[in-house]
Amino acid sequence: MPTYRLTLEYEGTRYHGWQEQKNARSVVGELRRAVVDAGGGTVREIGGSGRTDAGVHALAQVAHLRLARPVDPGPFRRAVNDLLPPDIHILSLNPVPDDFHARHSAVA
Repeated sequence: MPTYRLTLEYEGTRYHGWQEQKNARSVVGELRRAVVDAGGGTVREIGGSGRTDAGVHALAQVAHLRLARPVDPGPFRRAVNDLLPPDIHILSLNPVPDDFHARHSAVA
């Protein structure tokens, strides 16, 4: 399953944290919507290096994205960024080995 390492920045003022929630906007919820709308197909998993509380900002949060099919990283990152709200931005999106995990693969 194609796996990608993302580095994101966001201003969390309008969000109820990183983790998806049924009745509140979250950073991952917005990211998932944009990935699907940009043609990423089925999202198998999105995981962050850590969760954040409501209103928390990030300058370089690492996440992993597992999709059902591969995408061309450069054009796909631009397409997703075009669909994200202006307070969330993907700084980089790179293919990584399938066993990469944003939290478990961190070394520091």
